[in-house]
Amino acid sequence: MRREAPLSVRSLLAVLGASAVLQPVWSQTAAPAAQADQGAYVDRVIDNLPPEPEDDASPYAYDREGMPRFLRLETRLGTTPFDPTHRARIGYGIYGLLETPNHGTLSIDGTYAPHDSSGALTLRQRGMPWGDGWLANHELGVITPAAPRITRLPARVFLPSAIVQGLGAEWENPARGLQLQASTGEPGRLDFLPASGFRKLPGTRSTLGGQWNLNADAANPLSSQGWTVAVQQENARGVSYLDTPTQASDFVNANSTLLALRHEGGEHRIQGQVVHTEASNVAGGRSGFWVDGEWDDGPRRHGVGAYRLEPDLSWANLPMANDIVGAYVRSSWRTRQWSAEGSVDWLDSVSGRNASGYFATGSARWRLNRDHTLGAGATVRQFNGNAWSTYGDWRFQNGWGTSGLRLELTRGDNEADARWLTWDQDWRMPLSWSLSTSLGVGAYDAHNGQPGESLWNAAVSLAMPLSSRANLRGNLNTERSNSGQARHSLNLGADWRIDQRWSLEANYNRSTGRSRFNPSLDPLAPFLPVVVPASDRSFYAVLRYEFEAGSRSVPLGGKPAEGGGRIEGTVYFDANRSGTQEASETGVPNVTVYLDNRYAVRTDSQGRFEFPFVAGGPRTLSVRNETLPLPWSVVNDGQVKVDVRVRENIRLTIPVQRAE
Repeated sequence: MRREAPLSVRSLLAVLGASAVLQPVWSQTAAPAAQADQGAYVDRVIDNLPPEPEDDASPYAYDREGMPRFLRLETRLGTTPFDPTHRARIGYGIYGLLETPNHGTLSIDGTYAPHDSSGALTLRQRGMPWGDGWLANHELGVITPAAPRITRLPARVFLPSAIVQGLGAEWENPARGLQLQASTGEPGRLDFLPASGFRKLPGTRSTLGGQWNLNADAANPLSSQGWTVAVQQENARGVSYLDTPTQASDFVNANSTLLALRHEGGEHRIQGQVVHTEASNVAGGRSGFWVDGEWDDGPRRHGVGAYRLEPDLSWANLPMANDIVGAYVRSSWRTRQWSAEGSVDWLDSVSGRNASGYFATGSARWRLNRDHTLGAGATVRQFNGNAWSTYGDWRFQNGWGTSGLRLELTRGDNEADARWLTWDQDWRMPLSWSLSTSLGVGAYDAHNGQPGESLWNAAVSLAMPLSSRANLRGNLNTERSNSGQARHSLNLGADWRIDQRWSLEANYNRSTGRSRFNPSLDPLAPFLPVVVPASDRSFYAVLRYEFEAGSRSVPLGGKPAEGGGRIEGTVYFDANRSGTQEASETGVPNVTVYLDNRYAVRTDSQGRFEFPFVAGGPRTLSVRNETLPLPWSVVNDGQVKVDVRVRENIRLTIPVQRAE
């Protein structure tokens, strides 16, 4: 899976959700900041109200000299998830940031566990001016290699990427429309608590890439109109699908090259890609292409495309869709009251292994009035086995809060037929409290000699303040069937702000039983085996020290004499396609979140992230596909825009989609 090390690991590895996402929604809510900022700005006087009194209770004098800087040090004690020994280990973490006028934003993000001699370290330099309009981004340590922007835009066929321990660089000149990338390093995977250790895999990977907007406009450097061409090349030496290869045939040398061409107009976009791969474990080269086009028609958007991917095609030995040829059409329609979208693929296999067929999916949502919304969707596949799924839901406001009723039906050749009815409730709670519950009943028919079973499940998620400085959060899931099988999971966490610089956080996790895994129906989604242990228990505690200094009147992305706010949120698997994080839906760990493409943080093991001091005004947050686990992908090009106001704390929930 394509993941990066977390900014600070505060909780346990979230379990990947199983259902598809057909309705992309960004959710933003604002809440009062926990405490007034100490920055050198002056509040505007409204209606002759007196200004807020300054907080004189600060236990330390803020140092306003020098450049803005931030440092977080952590000492962690805990057990590693899914470790059968349950041995407690100690670990350390560091995150620091320095805002410079001439060398961009410098940051360090690292963890270390001395008992295992494991850890991960990432050094970043972003937005360094090089003169003549060039900006440079450099990374050293555990990184996800950068790629040309147009190759990472949402498309019918997605290109995988690896996480490596090495170095990478990206240079861009927006006025000239130029972008260049290079990286090299050893591939690997990330372990978790008490430190995010990097486990090396065999081999090395090196990448080169670049793109050029032929119609770049120096007066509007952010414009992507006109023609853009990009090329990307990755070379893998001695890599393997196996964690511990034992024979020579387990090692593979491979190289892949991608050429992309894109044209953007005022109301249309079209992009074509051609990929070629050569690998030592496959005789001869393998090639593929895909074309995606779309155009706007008032409130409607239409798209067409085609693809042909030869058998055994991979991206430098990373799995991707292959042995498939097809074409598709899609359309979407959005108004204030209606939203609907649908697509149809006509498919065949290149090798003739599978007969021709089709894949169709669609969904619609209708806002009846301010309080009631209806939704429905269906997916049908008749290719490489027949399967279908459908759902209908009703969401409504009431005196208790927001309720949702949902009915899901699924049927497939390789999976048992299933039926589920779920009630989700987001309860109306006092400020700073949150409570959501989920209750469902379902049944699986007999399949492949396995008897049928009926089940019920329940989930509750709670966050509550214990005091002005302490908070408690928890999540409980349970599932039982008439066959006697049961699955339970409990996650409890608490945090305590001791003073302005010190805080304490603790978390406990317990899970028993094995959950069902529902594979994607999309024939272009690469198959990735998922193994979830039957039971686990773990805990951790973090003692954290934070230090801020420098000219606080220049917050991230701001100007002198401006105030700032705070942005925090969660990237989560939207398992029921509702656009709202329900009690049973988990966060996405190790995802890189960018603020204005200049500041980068990583989600922790529950998908949480934060930017502690952000300039007021419009800001853009973005999530990139290359840090998401396949086959999940971003929504709306992976961007969400927020408007930050002084002393405001903005909370976001950002869903990611999975093709059905």
